[in-house]
Amino acid sequence: MRKVIFTLISMIVMGSTAMAQWSADSVLMGAVCTNDVFYSLQNGTVKTENNKNWHLAFALGGALDSAAVWANHNAGTNFVKVYNVHKDISQWATVTLADTATASLCYNNDQGWDQGALNMFGSGPMQYGWGHYAGSPSHDNVGDSIFIVKANGVFFKFFINSLVGVGADAGNWNIQIDTFSGSTIYDTIRYSNYLNRRFAYYNLATGADTNREPAKTDWDMVFNRYSTSDVASGQYPFNSVVGALSNRGVKVSKANVVHVDSALAHYGDYVWPWPATSNVISTIGYNWKTFTPPTTWSVPDSVSYFVNDVAGNLYQLQFTGYGGSGQGKIYLRKRLVAATAVNDVSSLISRYEFYPNPTQNEINIALDSKDNTKARLSLTSMSGQVVFSSTLRINTGLNAYSVSTANYPAGHYILSVKGSHTNISEKIVVTK
Repeated sequence: MRKVIFTLISMIVMGSTAMAQWSADSVLMGAVCTNDVFYSLQNGTVKTENNKNWHLAFALGGALDSAAVWANHNAGTNFVKVYNVHKDISQWATVTLADTATASLCYNNDQGWDQGALNMFGSGPMQYGWGHYAGSPSHDNVGDSIFIVKANGVFFKFFINSLVGVGADAGNWNIQIDTFSGSTIYDTIRYSNYLNRRFAYYNLATGADTNREPAKTDWDMVFNRYSTSDVASGQYPFNSVVGALSNRGVKVSKANVVHVDSALAHYGDYVWPWPATSNVISTIGYNWKTFTPPTTWSVPDSVSYFVNDVAGNLYQLQFTGYGGSGQGKIYLRKRLVAATAVNDVSSLISRYEFYPNPTQNEINIALDSKDNTKARLSLTSMSGQVVFSSTLRINTGLNAYSVSTANYPAGHYILSVKGSHTNISEKIVVTK
């Protein structure tokens, strides 16, 4: 039995494996970028939706985003304007359009899905801008601020009565709306109609809520127009840009001013550990492109992103072109860096990679572990003969090893790592 050679590696290179090959793709937002495009790194475009068919979006379930209310800035910050008039429900009948003169304009914040326009003036824990947590016994979030919403040129008086906390109606939003005619409409957005979605979308003009999103487990980012303070100027603190916002749970790290192959070779420097900004939903954002007047858009070839998708796979993403807002077409390419996420919640290994596969002289093993542990590494022929077996000492975080296969006969093998909280295996092909 040959003795295996272990070498601790600080950075992992995918080398010539098929998984390291670029795959070109494009996203079509349409003329003047009129569509929102939900995109998966594994499957490409998942769903395309007109970006003017809603005015307010209400977060569904999930403690982190559950009180968020977004305004539709996807069609530009003038399509929907939100004014917080800083009055409570007892003053509902006295609110007039004149209140917009002293109101505060509200904008979505591109740092997180919990930071919608109606959340802009939240003053502390359990204070959500539009309302606050009422505590026991209802556990509701109750409204305390009236808004005037200008939606596609029409003014509405708007108030959130409650976001139900517990019981059969938990997650339901109870709202009231008036077009300044003195006739108030009460409506409910029901959580049960939008299971496995991030937001329910509401059209103030039609009084209808709609299901615009794919399932939250099916997309990694949405290409759209959104508001950002990065390019703020003049009297407006936020401006509208075209870019990509990441789904909650998707981590993103930017490799800036470095060749994409060099970034791949050193990807561990960007993702282990993930930087504090990796959960910011606009880490990809809009500034992967630059505009040179009068008509030219350029995309640098020295910027790429490492994206840990909703399935747990790690991709490198690079933008290669932008046709401008008139065309609304975004060109990109992507390649898989580290493939396999472990879905077993009891496993200490959250992600692993065996590469290259097929291999000639060695096989690399990358393990991302939640804790220190030991495991048995073995290589077994298809006839069931164990040709190699040894103990691995696995540390918390990224572990990488190199195993010599130079003297093993060509053929198919099973490479496995098994321990008290670890059980992973994969077919390996050795070629000569």
